[in-house]
Amino acid sequence: MLLIISFLLGSCSVYKDKTIKVEKEINLDFPKISEIKKEEISEKSKDVSLGYFWGVSEDIYPYFSNHRFENPISYERPTNNFVLKVDYFFDKEEDVKLKFYEWNYNEKIETPREIFKDKFEEIKKFLSEKIGNPTFVKYEDLEKSKEETVRDDVKWRSKNLNAYLFRFKGRGSFDQIRLVLFKD
Repeated sequence: MLLIISFLLGSCSVYKDKTIKVEKEINLDFPKISEIKKEEISEKSKDVSLGYFWGVSEDIYPYFSNHRFENPISYERPTNNFVLKVDYFFDKEEDVKLKFYEWNYNEKIETPREIFKDKFEEIKKFLSEKIGNPTFVKYEDLEKSKEETVRDDVKWRSKNLNAYLFRFKGRGSFDQIRLVLFKD
């Protein structure tokens, strides 16, 4: 019995030890893309840019069509409990207009579903402390839904920063968290 308890406690701490705090993952500032590149490289992030232009729907970023973007640059951060990818959308003047964060399942350590819920709530709390109370919150119950995948949505609007946080939950243990930050 003692061995089982030790194993369970040890397993919990392994996940906690490999989870990076939101404050270190999310940068609420919008420096020039050249500064972001330097920062991502210094953090040992991997450039996973597609090399061509791709867009984001206006449901996610309502001002997308108001800008002329260069090809987005994407970085995959060093893995922990999640595989974290960040996409940066910027214009010819190197002004970053949109940041798109995406936390995915890490197959190497079998990220448990509960950790996605915890991460989502941690991000929500962090953004609420920095931006203020959300303007929209909607949680869907996967167990009560007839759909294969449901989505939780939280939105913030302020004079200085806007955020849209959403989490996909699916049958068969599919989980993904996405966060969009923009200043428009």
